[in-house]
Amino acid sequence: MKLLASPTSPYARKLRVVAHELGLALPVEDTAPMTDPAALLAANPLGKVPALVLDDGSAMIDSPVIAAFLLASVPGQQLMAQSGHAHWQARTTEALADGVLDAAIILRFNMTQGITSGPWVDRQYRAIERALSVMNTRVGGSDFGDICIAVACDYLSFRFPDLHWREHNAALAELTYRLLATPAFAATRPPA
Repeated sequence: MKLLASPTSPYARKLRVVAHELGLALPVEDTAPMTDPAALLAANPLGKVPALVLDDGSAMIDSPVIAAFLLASVPGQQLMAQSGHAHWQARTTEALADGVLDAAIILRFNMTQGITSGPWVDRQYRAIERALSVMNTRVGGSDFGDICIAVACDYLSFRFPDLHWREHNAALAELTYRLLATPAFAATRPPA
C-alpha cells in the first residue's frame, strides 16, 4: 500500500505518525493535489490528499477512514480503545482536531487570495479558539487523540505563528512540545 500525500498536509501527517507508532510501513508518494495528478484522481475523484492505495489497487480516502483502517490493521494496538466510550471519545477528539485543521486551511486559502478579514474569516478564528479550549481539556484521553491534537497544534504553529494558541492552552502546549520530540513526529515534520 502507499499513501498519496503532500508533505505539508496535516491530515497525512496524522496518518504517518499513527503508522509510525503502530510499526506499519507506509510508503508515501509525494502528491501535489492542486495539479490534479492522474494517480490521485484515480484514487480520489475529489482530488484531495491523503488517499491510501491498497495492494489490490483499491483506495481509501479521508484521514479518519484511513486512520481507522490503520488502527484496525494492528490487532491489540494500544493507541485507541477498540470500542466503548473511550473509543468514541477518541474519535470525537479526532473530529475536533480535524475541524481545527479544516478552519486553518480555509484561512490559509483565503490568505492566498488576499482575504484576511471579514465575517467568514472571523468565524474560522473563533471556531479554532473554541476547539482549542475544548481540546485543552481532552489531553491524555488516548494516545490517538493526543496525536490528532498535536498534529493540529503544530500545523497552527507552522502556518499561523502569530496565533499564540499556547498562551491560553497550557495542556496543549505541553503535549505538543512533548510529542514533537518523539521519533514519529520528528520523522514526519513538514518541510520549512
